[in-house]
Amino acid sequence: MYFILPTLYSLLCVMAPCIIYMVFFCKKNTLKHNILILIFMLYCWKVFELTGTGGLTDIFYRPDTGRKFSLVQGSVNLVPFSGLNISFILNIVMCVPLGFLLPIIWKSYRKIVPVFLAGALFSLIIEVSQIITTRATDIDDLIANTFGAVIGFILWAVLSRVVSLKDKSSTVDYLEPYIYILIGFTGKFLLYFPFWFAFEVLS
Repeated sequence: MYFILPTLYSLLCVMAPCIIYMVFFCKKNTLKHNILILIFMLYCWKVFELTGTGGLTDIFYRPDTGRKFSLVQGSVNLVPFSGLNISFILNIVMCVPLGFLLPIIWKSYRKIVPVFLAGALFSLIIEVSQIITTRATDIDDLIANTFGAVIGFILWAVLSRVVSLKDKSSTVDYLEPYIYILIGFTGKFLLYFPFWFAFEVLS
């Protein structure tokens, strides 16, 4: 139970704001399109979990020392390819679904440049947020994530020649995926407090 509740809580912090936005501001979207968006946001949530994106708790409470209000806690590497290891490959793999899902859901992302930019900005949000955590902000992660998104797009382009991988009800709104990513990230940033369940166990 202690493993299920924190996961559901984290998922709710990301998905609930997106669903609220969807209900009140995207009434013209088809049910199929909204379901695909929720699948996309489920993927984004998992990436936020795996990468340990920062939040308000990282600014106001540092878990390893208990020191309060520390804005910059992690290390920063701005030198490309300075410390390549298996994590570079894993970061590529992690963002392949991003490049694969974007052109399926949105017409505006059925060209490689928009997917490249989306992959870079998605990774940039994660890397910048890690500055306030005890994790590392690394330009190699940005490169790997962007490359992974491009690979995902190429995979979609190849497979879509064989089977239909396009949502025909897709919106042409270029900004829609960015809006959902920002809403989901902001929800986790503001609402997620990871120590609640730890306090329960200790008590």
